Amino acid sequence: MAATKDSSENLSQTGQNLIRVLIASYFIAVSVGMISGTDATPLAATFLPPVQAQFVGSATLFILGYMVMTGIWLRPAALILGLIIFWSSYIVNFGTGATAVVGDFWRDLTLVGALMLTYMKSTPRAAQRRAMIRWTPRVRHIQTGTKVAPRRVVSSVKSSNVVRLCVAPRTPEAVKTSDNIFRDALEEAAAS
Repeated sequence: MAATKDSSENLSQTGQNLIRVLIASYFIAVSVGMISGTDATPLAATFLPPVQAQFVGSATLFILGYMVMTGIWLRPAALILGLIIFWSSYIVNFGTGATAVVGDFWRDLTLVGALMLTYMKSTPRAAQRRAMIRWTPRVRHIQTGTKVAPRRVVSSVKSSNVVRLCVAPRTPEAVKTSDNIFRDALEEAAAS
């Protein structure tokens, strides 16, 4: 019953990977100029000259799209890409001198929402299989050259040379003079 519930609530990892590849391929196509869409140039143009802003915006969009597609640092890459697309679309559609085009801004918000859904609601096991490039730590097996045979350790001290410590039993007089919190109980026991 629980397996059926999990499979109906969560999109399988293969489905998430295909959606992620589709969305990231859109951003990569926009960054190389194959299709029109919102890129990061308007955001970069706020602090760079136009030619450099176009290069930085396209390179940023391509790198982040590639990272989302391959699953490398998926969550930070998707969040940064979503923020860049949101603010670039906002600048283009509602910035100074722009006519308010709600449809284009809405399209970009839908893409940002789909981008955020690419890493949402996955099981812990599926989260390990998100990335195309994975590193799985493995235990190394170290080969030894020669086998070591342990030897028995024999004591060189004979038992006749060992000094035995003997502790004499305490007398009731020694108990009375010592600082003992159970002195009253010991005195009563000695008296009886």
